[in-house]
Amino acid sequence: MFDARQLTTSEHVWAQRYQFLVKNGYRLRSRYRPEWKPSWVKEDGTQDRLAAFLAEDSIPLTHASLLDAERISDGKTVILKYVSVESPEIRIGRYLSDRDLRSLPQNHSIPLLDVLYDPADLGHAILVFPLLRPITFPEFATVGECVDFMNQALEGLAFLHEHEIAHRDCAAANIMMDARLMFPNGWHGINMARLPNGKPSDPGITRTEAGYVRYYFIDFGLSSRGEYSVKGTQGIEPAPELEDGANEAYDPFKLDIYMLGMAFKDSILNRTRGAEFIVQPLLRSMLVKDPDRRPTPQDCIKLLEDLASPLSARAKSARLRPYSPKRENFVKTHILDSLNYLANFRRKPLEPPKENPSIDPLS
Repeated sequence: MFDARQLTTSEHVWAQRYQFLVKNGYRLRSRYRPEWKPSWVKEDGTQDRLAAFLAEDSIPLTHASLLDAERISDGKTVILKYVSVESPEIRIGRYLSDRDLRSLPQNHSIPLLDVLYDPADLGHAILVFPLLRPITFPEFATVGECVDFMNQALEGLAFLHEHEIAHRDCAAANIMMDARLMFPNGWHGINMARLPNGKPSDPGITRTEAGYVRYYFIDFGLSSRGEYSVKGTQGIEPAPELEDGANEAYDPFKLDIYMLGMAFKDSILNRTRGAEFIVQPLLRSMLVKDPDRRPTPQDCIKLLEDLASPLSARAKSARLRPYSPKRENFVKTHILDSLNYLANFRRKPLEPPKENPSIDPLS
């Protein structure tokens, strides 16, 4: 049984690198510092359960290879990822984070901020990324929010393909958002239901209320560049061409189209109701079983534009409903739809700020 008073085996690995990280400009939370003692444990050894729940240093890591840290130079939260030095994430991440490419608004790849080679294990490195948030936490609230997300994701995929990069694992879990405008008070690097200090999080605001949210592809650990025929079945999302086994070659760029289509299905259609008329026509082309019949990202962008451009501002601000109809009765639906209309009918459509359309997540 997990005991928050004790570090797990994976946490010990990070704690042992505390001083190395400090020397390189990153400070782990108090839980991983030398001589750490649980803040909620009393002098007599007893513990206050409520205090333990609210204590920031009671929050453990949830993935062995991922941990949050403070960038000492400016106090901002970053995410550390422990990877093999052979991981494509280093080479491709560095390429995409080049100053010239990183400034382009079409580049929706998470910036690689730093690479630290582990002196205690020469076969591994620690990558430093900005803190982002899952795309479904919170869910999409309006049709327009879905359109904006799909357009940004397709734009980002087109950019990757133009640079001969196939992501090969662009499932919904590997697309995240810069949600700082939605959550002005921030969120905890590991437990997003908490504030940075460990207290329960506030509800934040919607993407529409925030005015703009930018989406990023993460996790390039399976990605390839300049390869048009590859093998391998690893990844989050299954696909038709992966069913024949690891020895069958396939086009990774066509695979990306299928996987991104499944990401749209998983993050929108499988979680909400109300955007089917936009999403389903797009998926009919992206999820074709025969890879050769799938469209390019540019084809998908054009189709999405054709589907969305006729929509009025009111249609784009239409509220999405829960996937399960049991969660709302007719009266509740009518009230929430009316409140949503009153709140959004005069709002401008989601668009990047003109003064900085690329938006560095750590700017």
